[in-house]
Amino acid sequence: MEVRLLRVTPKGEELLEYATTVSSHRLATRTLVENDYSSVLEHIVFTFDIRGLSVAASRELLEHRIASHTARSTRYNEEADFEYYKPRLDEPARRIYEEAMERAREAYKKLREMGVPREYARYVLPMATHSHYILTMNARSLINFLSLRLCVRASPEMRELAMRMLEICRKEYPQIFNGVFCRGVTQGTCPENEFRPKECPFRDKIPTRKEIRMRGIVEEDTDSSGEEQKD
Repeated sequence: MEVRLLRVTPKGEELLEYATTVSSHRLATRTLVENDYSSVLEHIVFTFDIRGLSVAASRELLEHRIASHTARSTRYNEEADFEYYKPRLDEPARRIYEEAMERAREAYKKLREMGVPREYARYVLPMATHSHYILTMNARSLINFLSLRLCVRASPEMRELAMRMLEICRKEYPQIFNGVFCRGVTQGTCPENEFRPKECPFRDKIPTRKEIRMRGIVEEDTDSSGEEQKD
């Protein structure tokens, strides 16, 4: 997978700080992020060129609707020599997987040789087929995207994409993105609750929302008990 930055809003931090004066008073960029004054972050926009992303993963990208999406068309482009996503599989499974890809490639080629139009032949292409994708997203939406897709429960391909995008974002605007990672890191609590897997690196460092909620209930009950005893 290759992820390249095509364009980004220049002097974005100056723009953000000026934008805050419209609604209230000037605030530093880091304060805006930490205090979740996030509407002004929409003024900073990134455009990424993504190559080697599977069709399956591109469908997941479409779930992030506050963005602009342009994907390679299998209707107008020839796909006889398509490349495809290769998950980590043990040897027997890898062999079956690659054989399936080759059968799909051969089926596509035969259909095209028979004169079948691309728009019909494309239906035999597997979900693993690589696509070329242009994605434009503002900084607020990027924080949401990264927080969701950097979770250990995200699909490996989407997590790889999010990591590469995060590296670019941190290089361009460290004041905004240095504190961004999965939702547990970004928000300070993990919303995965009991679904948080054992391999989560923040499992013993960041509490879940349920733990925070229960802690508040226990403290409230303790305070109430204390007040009753005083009466």
